[in-house]
Amino acid sequence: MTETIEHVLEAANPIIGTARFVSLRLGETWDLAQGVGHPEINASHERRSIRWVANGDFWYVLYDDERHWAMEFHGRFRPDALERTRPGSGLVSVAGHAAEVLWSHRRRGLPWRRHDVTFMTVEYDCPQSERSIMLEFSGWCPEEGFREVLASLARLRCH
Repeated sequence: MTETIEHVLEAANPIIGTARFVSLRLGETWDLAQGVGHPEINASHERRSIRWVANGDFWYVLYDDERHWAMEFHGRFRPDALERTRPGSGLVSVAGHAAEVLWSHRRRGLPWRRHDVTFMTVEYDCPQSERSIMLEFSGWCPEEGFREVLASLARLRCH
């Protein structure tokens, strides 16, 4: 078993203050860097003494320097978790919640240099924090990297 490191994903808003998206435990070789956009917080609420993002998005790059793997990491958070069943290609546990995993491939790049990119989208509802959560990972990382990150989501903290 490899060591894990906790990455607390939070952001500040001048009006709302600092609020947490999630806390993610990843293998020690994985790290996060700022993505293409800055995190956005449109609304937050406090549950169990923690201010959570109720409506917002983040963008990071998740990478493993040792294996030269990288993937974009986008999170979307919306209020009112509904405990709905989502159609998908796989059911997993994320922080004790039933989550759907959707795998897809899309073409990206300039018209003369387009290539296939893997997308792994994980969607679930967290009734404790009253949020619907979508976590999307995409990139040219081998499937092994995506599966490793997917396994780490069982230890994610969202409430």
